[in-house]
Amino acid sequence: MQAIETQSSRTRHVASTLTGLAVVAISDGSRKFGLYRVKQVEARTMVLGHGAISFPVGTHLDIEDFRSLTANPAAFHQRATVVENSRDGIRLVW
Repeated sequence: MQAIETQSSRTRHVASTLTGLAVVAISDGSRKFGLYRVKQVEARTMVLGHGAISFPVGTHLDIEDFRSLTANPAAFHQRATVVENSRDGIRLVW
């Protein structure tokens, strides 16, 4: 597995050596959409595997660490925008 490191504008160093095992919770403020597996993380992007809901390009989502993205899951929270939704996954940017 490839180790992926990224830096968020709102959080400290984020490292994920568990690519494919990290899971994030997706919501839109008050509505929770569920858990999605992280496929890839870069400096300002994240690619998620497909889940129960397929979000259209332009959708704004709240991303919160659920498991394995950081040592302290409560520390990772990002507002992101869907920029691509293909068979490779859902690409988000912040």
